[in-house]
Amino acid sequence: MKKVLLLVIALISMNLTFAQRDYDDLLELIVDEKYERCLIKADKYIYSDDTKKDPLPYLYSSIAMFRINESSDEKVKEKYPKAAKEALKFASKYAKKDKESEFYAEFTDYFIELRAATYEEAENYDAEEKYTKSKGLYKYLTVIDGNDPAASIYRGYTEWALRSKREAQESFDAAKKILDEKGIDHLEDDQVTRLRVGIIMLAEYLEANGEHGMAVEWMKIGQKYFSDDNSFSVTYNEIVR
Repeated sequence: MKKVLLLVIALISMNLTFAQRDYDDLLELIVDEKYERCLIKADKYIYSDDTKKDPLPYLYSSIAMFRINESSDEKVKEKYPKAAKEALKFASKYAKKDKESEFYAEFTDYFIELRAATYEEAENYDAEEKYTKSKGLYKYLTVIDGNDPAASIYRGYTEWALRSKREAQESFDAAKKILDEKGIDHLEDDQVTRLRVGIIMLAEYLEANGEHGMAVEWMKIGQKYFSDDNSFSVTYNEIVR
């Protein structure tokens, strides 16, 4: 009888844990655009011993920060001047908690938005040759999705520009490994586009800086996936002679 009672208690505990992990209260606050309240409530979960390992509070905090950064409410934005960076921090913490990507697919639209905003900011830094800043942003993207080869390519590009060639090669090798093992079928459309643009960008940069062999290697890697793309073919024919 005692064993049966213990089993019932264990099952109840499991069900409660599962229910907690839905975090519908945080979702409702996001839907109602009550982002500050969401952050406050999510913090309680994040700093609670019972729920600090659950990934969703970190993800909802990321969404809340991202929405605050996009908000037209200047008073709220003033309270969170680093909201964009905080959104990336929370998203990377989420990714480390959700190692099996259990919830990733449910939030695809958000991650597409987050990537687009991050690439835009990072490319502005690249244009100003502020590679340390853009490297940090690309690094977040490699953590948020470890199976995104484009993020590793962009990260490697900034590391190469900073003359950290060992680090750059590690990033390039990470991108090659993803492509060798997974190809591109697992990627979202925006990630595929970024991969194509990133390979072109990297190859042109390497070619302009006397690294013809590496430039050719990357164009040949990309040729496997983008041979039907006109812009890729133009660059391919210019570099692979």
